[in-house]
Amino acid sequence: MLIDRYVTRAQLHAFLIVFLSLAGLSFVVDAFTNLEEFIGHAASAGGLGRVLGQYYGCRLISFFDATSSVVALASAMFALSWLERHNELTALLAAGIDRWRIARPTLVFAAVVSLLAVVNRELVLPRIRTAISRNAQDLRGDRPQPFEARYDHDTEILFRGRTAQAGLARIEAPSLLLPPALADHGVTLDAAEAVWLPHDDRHPAGYVLRGVTEPAGIDRLPAVALRGRDVILTRTDHDWLAPGECFVVSAVTFEQLIGSTNWSQYSSTGELVRAIANPALGVSADVPLRVHARQVQPLLDMTLAVLGLPLVAGPSRRGIFVAVGLCVGLTVLFFLVVLGCHALATGYVVSPSVGAWLPVLILAPLAAWLSQPMWE
Repeated sequence: MLIDRYVTRAQLHAFLIVFLSLAGLSFVVDAFTNLEEFIGHAASAGGLGRVLGQYYGCRLISFFDATSSVVALASAMFALSWLERHNELTALLAAGIDRWRIARPTLVFAAVVSLLAVVNRELVLPRIRTAISRNAQDLRGDRPQPFEARYDHDTEILFRGRTAQAGLARIEAPSLLLPPALADHGVTLDAAEAVWLPHDDRHPAGYVLRGVTEPAGIDRLPAVALRGRDVILTRTDHDWLAPGECFVVSAVTFEQLIGSTNWSQYSSTGELVRAIANPALGVSADVPLRVHARQVQPLLDMTLAVLGLPLVAGPSRRGIFVAVGLCVGLTVLFFLVVLGCHALATGYVVSPSVGAWLPVLILAPLAAWLSQPMWE
């Protein structure tokens, strides 16, 4: 119908204006703050424009993932308020069109935005999460970062090191603490550096340690096995290793080893499920919570839209500023409920599945109750 196209066009314009305004304001402030770093990197990256385009292009996609539901609600309020301001809403009601019929295009628009966010979350963000993880001070990914000790829960090896370089997948001065089952040549494995290598025809996934100093004479020592499979490979049986090198088999990727939050936040659901099933990783409750939250997110997006619509399209006559203020309050309440329920799950008070679904059980009935006057 004509009203559907009219409202949808108005909401699309409002969505683009709000989204680009918020993103532009955030990016302009950040760009001026880090302009010196961008200029220093421009000479080797093809110019300042290319650096800024790549850097903020990835962050624009991430910004959409973080704000899509809120911006969709804001654009719906602007579209319906536009009808109210020009007395078009009154004319539509006088023509016998009920309020839900008028608001239907905004709900369809919110559903489309939610589905686009799902596609973005599952297909786009996993491909660019490495770029998102690098800030303006580490555009090349070669800046040393503090390295916190982390276990491989399958082999029980404690990875320690001085610093890590994300772009090079490198640990400086690694010192691995070995469990008794792998301590045939000593309880520590020290080297100048360790570099993550993915699985290939010569070896499984793991870390090649170069410049090994402890144990001494690593080239003459045999491989060390655990539960029938070699875990510490040496040059004795693997001639692809260079002198002074050994290889430690591990299913914990470098991104997971350094504890980056981006690998779970921007991984696809399939990658998260595989991480949960990986015995070497030993994930905490936040990863299964994120998997369940991904399934619930479209429902929460629609719940937020239904919560806000009665403030503008409902029978109560409110000024635009009053409606916006109430909408902001409801949005704050919405996210407090969601964050509170997620905190219960990460604190092991409730299970991850309950923590993910509890916001829907709380907020959906509230949305239904607030929207009831629109049926009258």
